[in-house]
Order: sequence, then structure tokens, then C-alpha cells
Amino acid sequence: MKWLRYIWILLLVWHVCTARTCNEDEEVAARREEQSAKQLIQSVENVFTSDTLSDDFLRAYEITAINKLNDFADYLKIISDTTLELKFRQHAAELTRNLFMPIEIKLKNWSKAYPEPGLYTLGNLLEHSLSKGISCWLQPQQINVSTPFILKNDSTFSGALNFKQDRIYLNNQEISESVSGELIIDIYLIKQSKQFGDEKLNVWKVYLGDIGKVHD
Repeated sequence: MKWLRYIWILLLVWHVCTARTCNEDEEVAARREEQSAKQLIQSVENVFTSDTLSDDFLRAYEITAINKLNDFADYLKIISDTTLELKFRQHAAELTRNLFMPIEIKLKNWSKAYPEPGLYTLGNLLEHSLSKGISCWLQPQQINVSTPFILKNDSTFSGALNFKQDRIYLNNQEISESVSGELIIDIYLIKQSKQFGDEKLNVWKVYLGDIGKVHD
């Protein structure tokens, strides 16, 4: 989540809801609005930088993880399509890497649905997709939270999603077939230091991890 975007959204809502009345003193109103804005920014910042997170916010971050899994599939569709410009595909590959933990990611069970063999890590999959393309793409279906986020230490939560796959062929997207078996993907919520203009804040960020098979 990009917390600055939420700050501006909430500021807009606040501005509409606190419009001045015609007979209100301009100077008093300006001070009141400035103070309200500071309090709003502080409250939003506290949510995204807090050492503790409520259950509601943990559920929101789990939804973010679901969205990132869908983004992963969408990016792979772009990367695998050799009819698209290479720079565009390379940018999609970089966005894909940013979805995952910065470690070697194992995708053996995800990649079993491809006709191409040996694409068992994220690095191998991206390299092959960029150089040779892949004739189909895999779309997650029925995504659910199988393990809610659980606190591992003061800066890390971990959990898991389970899902199924549809295989869709790029040369004929009307052909879609379900891939047998249910998969599971590790998800993480990690507090990291990020630079926002001149200010450095510790904010929470969602990452994807290894993909395996349920009941392996």
C-alpha cells in the first residue's frame, strides 16, 4: 500500500466535509483546518508506521497480498508475450520481482502447468519468459486466505493464500482449462525503512513468497 495516496484521499474527504460556513472567521477557520490536517496526516501515518496493527488492518493487508498474486499473473502475461516491445516486458519483469521477497523464490508447483520444463524459480521463469516467451499464461482462481497474518517478530508477519489455476493460451484466449491441484503461496508483511521526500519512515509492505502445493 502506498500510504501517501491514502493521506491525500483522506485529505480530500476531510476538505469536503469541513467546508467553511460564510460567516466563519477566515483566520480562525484557517488555523482550525491546519490543525485538523496535521492530525489527519498523523493518524494515517500512525496506521502505516505503527508497531502494532489491528485485526482490520491485517485483513486489509491480506487483501493486498491477494491483489499482488493477481498482479503477478498479469505481469507474466505481458512478459511472456513476445509480440510486445521488449522494454515494456522488461519493466513488467522488474515490477514482478518487486512483488516477491528479495530471496530466491521457488515456483516449482506453479510452473508445472507450463509446457516448458525447468522453470522452478522466479529468476528462471522471468529469464525464459523474456528471452523465448511462453505459449500460455496462468490465472489464479478462487484465492483464499488459508493462514491469516501471524506475528513472527517485531517487524514481520507471515501467512499464506491458497488458490487454483486456469491455463489460458496466448494464441487463443478463448481456450481456458483448469489445472488440477490446489496451490499455496507464502505471504509476508514486513516493516521497512522507506524514503519519502526528505523524511525516512518505517512502513509496512506486503511481499509474496514461495509457491507450493497444498498437502505436499
